[in-house]
Amino acid sequence: MDTTDLEILRMLRRNAREGLSSIADQLGVSKATISRRISRLEDDGYVQAYTMQVNTTKMGLMRALIGLQVVGASLTSVIDELKKYDEIQYVFKVFGDHSLICEVYATSVDKLYDLIQDKIVNIPFIQRVEVDILIERIGMNEDAMFDLATPLAEKEDGRDV
Repeated sequence: MDTTDLEILRMLRRNAREGLSSIADQLGVSKATISRRISRLEDDGYVQAYTMQVNTTKMGLMRALIGLQVVGASLTSVIDELKKYDEIQYVFKVFGDHSLICEVYATSVDKLYDLIQDKIVNIPFIQRVEVDILIERIGMNEDAMFDLATPLAEKEDGRDV
């Protein structure tokens, strides 16, 4: 991983459909170089997937985070129960006030309430549930991961920061 790799990742994060020629032109290297580097970044696990962002509000959906405190059971058993609910997109294992945080979608506050009251709170060993409805995502520094990794990559480039 060097600074050129980070710049490639930064460009792909902004637009995963960016063409190899465009990336090569912007970085002043050959298209073949970009192709090899992207293949290596994928093979080495730096690139896990190419995704898109969907405007869920236009789809009539609201998004929420549900924090769960699990006591007396393995997180795996609770996660297995949570997998049964289509409304849950992701479950994060976390350190902090919660054991798990679920990212969920619902068509209304009532449907979110039903998910929590009729399903989630009935899972054994869930002791506390906290809900935050997400209103707006405000980008602060979408390149933070690259900015923090740049000094490490520069050391690999042979430059000591």
